[in-house]
Amino acid sequence: MRAVVGRPVGETLSLSDETRPVLLAGDDDPHVELDFRSQALRAGFWLGWLGIAAVLIGLALDGSSRHRPLLLALTLTAAACNTVAMRVPWHEWLESRRGRLALDLWSGGLIGFVALLVAGGGASFTLLLFLAIPFIAVVQVGWRRGFWLTVSAGTCALAAALVPLPAGATAMRLSLVAAAVAVALVLARTIRRESARAELERALATEANHRIKNNLQTAADFLLLGRPDGAGGRPFDDTAARIRSIATVHRLLTEADDPVDAYALLSGIASAAPVPVAVEADAVSFDASTAQKLGLVANELITNAFQHGAPPIAVHLSSGRQVRLRVDDVGPGARETAGLGLRLVRRLVEQGLDGRFELGTRPEGGTRAEVVFPAR
Repeated sequence: MRAVVGRPVGETLSLSDETRPVLLAGDDDPHVELDFRSQALRAGFWLGWLGIAAVLIGLALDGSSRHRPLLLALTLTAAACNTVAMRVPWHEWLESRRGRLALDLWSGGLIGFVALLVAGGGASFTLLLFLAIPFIAVVQVGWRRGFWLTVSAGTCALAAALVPLPAGATAMRLSLVAAAVAVALVLARTIRRESARAELERALATEANHRIKNNLQTAADFLLLGRPDGAGGRPFDDTAARIRSIATVHRLLTEADDPVDAYALLSGIASAAPVPVAVEADAVSFDASTAQKLGLVANELITNAFQHGAPPIAVHLSSGRQVRLRVDDVGPGARETAGLGLRLVRRLVEQGLDGRFELGTRPEGGTRAEVVFPAR
């Protein structure tokens, strides 16, 4: 990605942005419930293919079944229905009437499929109940869950009456199906609770980053209020720019979850320069700690380029086994490296990023500052 950005020194983002509300997600949070059921339905597709494959293998190995053609046709029909179900946008449909009706149709079809297999192929197909009934118990909610579990229990009772099995074997299978349903419901509730907790933690982290970003911008503004005129104001400008580079990281963490996009980070920092800065970056992201260090380094190198070099200034970041950040300008190659800014860069790179920093002359003329550190 490439862009040219620029913004006058001293200009800040608005401090009047409304604080984002913290999402108090609970066990019954509708968003968490919807996400969980959507994920369960996606898992159900693959469970469906697993069951279909098992039936086809069983039919292939059992050549003596009288109803083999019928069972094969039934299984292929189930495969076609599973393919159609995979194309349904369940996440959008589940909250609507058509989504609930489609899920009811799927539940009824699943129970009917297993019942017909048992009736036509024998007791061995009752093992599919261990996949079908717990799945229905998880994806259905409210009175629909109770209804379809009742239908499932009736189907099991009917299958037990039609299939000649000893009473003990029938009781054992029904008990195991009931236990599988209970375990599935307990696991589903536990997963939803953990998802709600994770959602709350993400919301609180977003709120914290938003507040930190605002506080850092306020601190930078207050610092510039006491800025003296002339050359004595440069340390104030430099310090305010460092504070804003950290604020940029927290702004990006507010707008999107960790990790931080490298291009967005470098563009946000380059926008504070008083001259246009061209930014190129590979599609790579960094965790918050690395992004904060990289942001400070980029800020110092860009500041050094426009204060001691000459435009055009170009920032390039490439990734691979190592991350390489280059800041080029066309100013003189021999440059003082003992200043506070470049000492800060060297310390951050060597001690914070486990990398190396070099300042030298470009082959085509001008100055190149280069930072190399291992990818994380």
